[in-house]
Amino acid sequence: MNVETRPSTASSSHDHAHAADRGAKPVRWGLVLAISIPLIVLSCGWIANSEMKTGVTEVTISSLFSGVTFILFVVTLANLLVRRFGARTAALHQAELMSVYSTLSMSSVVAGVGNMGFFAPYLANPFYYANQINGWKSFWYLLPRFSGPRDPDILAGFYNGQSTFFTAKVMQAWALPLLSWSLFFLVLLWMTLCTAAILRKRWADDEHLAFPVIAVPLEITREGAPVLRNKMLWIGFAVPCFFHSINSLHYLYPTLPFLPINHCQDYVQTGSLQFPLTGAGTLFYMLHPAGVGLGYLINTDVSFSLWFFYLLKKVVDIGATCYALRDPTGAWSGDGNNQFPYWGYQGWGAWLALGIAALWVGRKQFSQYFARVFHGDPDGIDSGEAMSARTAVGGLALGFLALCGFVWSWGGSWWLPVVFIGIYLLLMVTLSRIRAETAVLSSELLWIDPQSMITTVAGSANLSHLDLAHTSALSWFNLDYRAAAMPHQLESLVGVERSGGKLKPLAAVLMITAAVAIVAALLWDLQLYYVNGAATGHVNSWRVTTMGNAPWRHLENWLHNPKAADPHAPFAMVAGIAITLTLAALRARFAAFPFSPAAYALNTTFANDFFWCDMFVAWLVKTLILRYGGIKLYTVALPFFLGLVLGDFVTGSVWSIIGTAMNTELYRTFAT
Repeated sequence: MNVETRPSTASSSHDHAHAADRGAKPVRWGLVLAISIPLIVLSCGWIANSEMKTGVTEVTISSLFSGVTFILFVVTLANLLVRRFGARTAALHQAELMSVYSTLSMSSVVAGVGNMGFFAPYLANPFYYANQINGWKSFWYLLPRFSGPRDPDILAGFYNGQSTFFTAKVMQAWALPLLSWSLFFLVLLWMTLCTAAILRKRWADDEHLAFPVIAVPLEITREGAPVLRNKMLWIGFAVPCFFHSINSLHYLYPTLPFLPINHCQDYVQTGSLQFPLTGAGTLFYMLHPAGVGLGYLINTDVSFSLWFFYLLKKVVDIGATCYALRDPTGAWSGDGNNQFPYWGYQGWGAWLALGIAALWVGRKQFSQYFARVFHGDPDGIDSGEAMSARTAVGGLALGFLALCGFVWSWGGSWWLPVVFIGIYLLLMVTLSRIRAETAVLSSELLWIDPQSMITTVAGSANLSHLDLAHTSALSWFNLDYRAAAMPHQLESLVGVERSGGKLKPLAAVLMITAAVAIVAALLWDLQLYYVNGAATGHVNSWRVTTMGNAPWRHLENWLHNPKAADPHAPFAMVAGIAITLTLAALRARFAAFPFSPAAYALNTTFANDFFWCDMFVAWLVKTLILRYGGIKLYTVALPFFLGLVLGDFVTGSVWSIIGTAMNTELYRTFAT
């Protein structure tokens, strides 16, 4: 069953010619690493100080990382200078620039929100914040000894600040937790990379999916960067540059005007309206230049579906309120799992169904791929791929077993890590598939995670205390998928291939990058907390006390308020599966069917709430351009929309660096 196979409207950024057809260029991997590794170390420091300290624009929350886009833009400009004034052979060609982009994306995944960005507080919080009210000390015995440092003297420096991580006593106390979980995370990244390598050929070469997220990197890194000489690109660039700069300057000089276009306060709280409109909850109307730009790259039926399903969800909520099936106050949490029509539960079914359907559609190609594991590769098919079939399949299987073994070593039920990691992997397949088809601007998948599914469907009362502790311990990398690894890994493979590069060593390079980034991110993060104090006002409290405490608050609730399986969950999941598969079947059967199952799935989460207005504007503009100007006008206007994306992220990154250097909070140019 085809989930979404329609190629995007033609554009120069969606060049699907294979590297083999053009003659793949060798990549100077030593040079790529020599450029990338210092940038990775600096980037991890930027992410730590920008996102965890100053509260300026976060650079790892968008699908196309704004920080990586900025660095790639600077490297591209420097490369143009080398081409013009230096030795032409010393300049990087496009595949090498895309390889640098891939390594930086991998490092930002590691250091960013949801991964190492949450890691240190997650380790330390259950031992520092335990008190008689929350009763956290009562579950310490359930946690393995490598779960985090417990010495009050070690924790005092971490939370109070005015100390340093770089002393023998402190480093020794943190050594076992950091080493254990870093190896776990590295194996997790290897497992998703192997999965991405298996999926790449089917999705990129056979189905010719658009991968719109990498459109801008591919365009600006083309030989000679012709798009940077296009006036339309700079007109588009100027739009977000003006708004973001005037708003950022307003924070420094309040007498200047404030012209927000994507401010977090841009919403209608329908609770102030009359019944039954109160049931719709919060209606956002934010506008992101990057969202409009990326929305221009995808099919109009997909962009239409993204805003249509968002508004349809609000209409359904209002209807449910009329019949007293829903909280009439329209609380924001009402979009979650516990109220009719149970959007979160529907989302569980939709996301699992999309992942399974995407694999089922390609079952013939995947079976041929797996056959190569046993019969070898006599025709040299593997030579053009990132890794051989045996390495990819074997790496996936062994990685999965290694992660399960890590959890099995704690005791508990054998099935728990199998189900937990299995759900996680299927969610990553779905997210990667959606990113390959649509321009989802930020994957804030609230309510979609393995720990919620397991404890709700099975019932926390039916799980042992040890299993609940394991579920909580594994949830630290499942709290926020905005910097999830697998989509970036797949896009890296596709980006290097479409830029004409050879893929063979890229997998090893990405793993080297990940290992360097883990070390760099941990050192930056821990020193930041020991200097500034994780429990002080000098750091981002959302990461420390909200997300860092989330796994342990959940465990506290599961242990102290055990609940039976929610009977609504299975029925709502079945409804989500049925809706998704019905939309997919109709879309495969009727060429003009306008509703995308991926858009429905995204709207069962929070991933589209901030961006539906972007999709509406992009859909309206593109529809009018194609209707009255045709493909010629579409192509002429394309650089303008690429400029919106580039200007949004480059300008936002510049102001992030300024805010970080000044140690002050500024306007968040990309708000989610």
